Amino acid sequence: MMTGLAGRGGRPSVRAIDERGEAMVVWCLLLALLLLPLGGLSIDLWHGIEVQRQLQAAAEDAARAGSSGIDAQTYRQTGCIVLDPTSAVALAQANLAAQTGLGPLSGASFDVSANGEQISVSLREDVRLTLLSLVEGDKPLVVGATANSGPIGSLTGTGCQQLSPGGAQ
Repeated sequence: MMTGLAGRGGRPSVRAIDERGEAMVVWCLLLALLLLPLGGLSIDLWHGIEVQRQLQAAAEDAARAGSSGIDAQTYRQTGCIVLDPTSAVALAQANLAAQTGLGPLSGASFDVSANGEQISVSLREDVRLTLLSLVEGDKPLVVGATANSGPIGSLTGTGCQQLSPGGAQ
């Protein structure tokens, strides 16, 4: 005699049929719990990649703007094109200030440095995680970008390599 599997007349009971559906519900719930972190990882990482690309574009633009800050006095005296570090940094910072309201630059920290040959612009941004914040807590994803640029023109010529910015030998 079968108990619980068959009702009267040997037919399967309604309870036995319903138990098979319950297993499918459990599998679907487990699958959803496993896919949520994977979806969060992909969404948050793609957001981080997008912010990094925007930071890289902004850093390259600022470095290019700063590389136009040449030392005019040195150029007039020798024909050598070298950067004026003070002017180059000011131009790069002005370019970054003009971009501050755009996307990720609203909260980015930056560092601009220059010597007579090139300017370097570094940007850093903390990206807030969306779905992964449930797993990781409030830890941000740190994204950064660096760009270097220099003046385009003659760095070679009579005495160009020995000159420092400002025209002093």
